[in-house]
Amino acid sequence: MIPYVQSIACQQVPPPYHFPNVTVNAFIWEASMTRIQAYCDEYFNLGDPIERGFVYKAASIWPYATLLIIDYPEMIATATNVGPGWGTSYADGGYVKQKEVFVALPLMRYGTRPETAFIKSAIEWALPFIIVQNPMSSVCGREMLGLEKLLAEITLGGGDYPDAFSANVKLPGWASLRPGEVQQIMPFLEVVTGPATPTFRGSAMQDSLWTLFSSSVVGQSIGALGGVSNLIDAMSAGLTPTAMQTVSLKQIRDAADPKRALHQSLISCRSKYSNMENFKFYNENDVKITIHDRGSFSEVFRVALNLPQIADPFSTEDRKLSFTPTAAFRFNATIDFDQMRTLHTFPVDQGPGRPPSRGNDDMLSPWLRPLRGFFGGARA
Repeated sequence: MIPYVQSIACQQVPPPYHFPNVTVNAFIWEASMTRIQAYCDEYFNLGDPIERGFVYKAASIWPYATLLIIDYPEMIATATNVGPGWGTSYADGGYVKQKEVFVALPLMRYGTRPETAFIKSAIEWALPFIIVQNPMSSVCGREMLGLEKLLAEITLGGGDYPDAFSANVKLPGWASLRPGEVQQIMPFLEVVTGPATPTFRGSAMQDSLWTLFSSSVVGQSIGALGGVSNLIDAMSAGLTPTAMQTVSLKQIRDAADPKRALHQSLISCRSKYSNMENFKFYNENDVKITIHDRGSFSEVFRVALNLPQIADPFSTEDRKLSFTPTAAFRFNATIDFDQMRTLHTFPVDQGPGRPPSRGNDDMLSPWLRPLRGFFGGARA
């Protein structure tokens, strides 16, 4: 592998990262399995399923989307063997702050051939979009990890009552898809909650299964268990966001032929949550999530929400749609972002008269990876 040429103008900060004292607000609702499967087929299930040896499917055992709004007071790069170009490592540098908004969708990966049916199975999370307010985070996430990061304006605050929460997101976009539309900063998403439970304010108590977890005693217990996040992740088969293994499609476009790609690969990263504390629930009846379904934003929401197609894509009408989640809660934690690797590199056509580039694969299931050393560690 050829060395990367480091530039003083480069805004890429390589992992691993350490994020202490973050505040996470999470909102869960039932998602459309059909929409999620369509997303898998478009972005992950490329080419012939037998040749690639795997398939991604919507996780029907957990048919929910999770909206995470995270406030990072400190984002620390901990890489010691590389620096930004002025003679010091990133680990010895300072830190940045960030606010982040994204939707996470659980996926099941299966092997498509008899020899891969078991060894390639895994649970991973797709992030159809990530919205950040830090430009370096946006550049780094896109260039290095292939994450669909969007640079935006994010405002976090309180609500009408003590211990409530609010979020306001504005994003560059086009109000309609008609020719000649000028891009502008537009409202994208708003979230408003009531106070954390238990409280005498707000609507009647919840009527979902999540009501069982709304007492302060249970909240404290969950917060205590959060300190052993590896145990939680093992017991939940990876369906809780305590050790989120993501998957994303990294691509490099061919400038001479913009409809083609010079490189396509699936990249995986782990976001490990630890030191979880101050776990509190919101009454979901007092939570309102509002989306602005118009123009260039329309397809973003349809990955995780079962919305009808827009009748007139040339209309500039701001269709504000509000809904209540199935569950809502918040907690504080430390997040470590590590274990980045290329899961699969797709063969790419190099043009007439030239053979396609060779693919590569590193999709051994997480529960089998500790045994890999006994068999020489060769990739499939």
